[in-house]
Amino acid sequence: MELFTDIIEAFDAQPHFRFVVFGASNTERYMPCIHWADVLEVCLRGRFGRKFQMVNAGVSGNNTREALARFDRDVALFKPACVVITFGGNDCNPAPEKNVPYDAFEANMTEIVRKVRALDAIPVLQTYYAMDYSEINSIRAETFKKNMDIVRLVAQKENVHLVDQNALFAKAGNIVLRHKLLLNAMHVNQLGNMLIGVELAMHFDCHPEAIVENDALLPAIALHKKLQEC
Repeated sequence: MELFTDIIEAFDAQPHFRFVVFGASNTERYMPCIHWADVLEVCLRGRFGRKFQMVNAGVSGNNTREALARFDRDVALFKPACVVITFGGNDCNPAPEKNVPYDAFEANMTEIVRKVRALDAIPVLQTYYAMDYSEINSIRAETFKKNMDIVRLVAQKENVHLVDQNALFAKAGNIVLRHKLLLNAMHVNQLGNMLIGVELAMHFDCHPEAIVENDALLPAIALHKKLQEC
């Protein structure tokens, strides 16, 4: 597990900071449950104290083109210290008004990273979880997988921190994904959200097993440990 040492040191040194999560339906809170940003926020609070604000800038259905159009309003306005960026699930939508070709997707992700850096903030790229590909249009499923490879490529080219949720969830296997972690073919349920949050938090030197009243998180903590050992 790679620690994001530069971010941790920056957070320790600042008297106050804002943390933005920027994405689509994977990021937006659209149902009542423990969300991955909740897990991350509580864990960050335990590690860094009450000196930050978490801003959820997720909008369901957004592709990277739409994300760039609202960047100033939803990200830059808050002058964040760190931005977790999670896109690629809607760019592969075959509908002409939504589809973003591979080269444009890579360019858009790169531009988002550079716009975050221009704010003197630290970008973190995050892949989506794995989906139930058997229930998704095969062309969209393959395009989605390619988009996750592009996220990894952009992280490498731009020297950006990467949280590879897709690789972690893939270790669970199709049966666990379908019956324990996914709400539907393309979205995680509460346990899936908690697993995302646990994985993210640990990169920031936060330990979910140490937070107060963590009973709700214990299944996700146990599953994360098991998957890490795979």
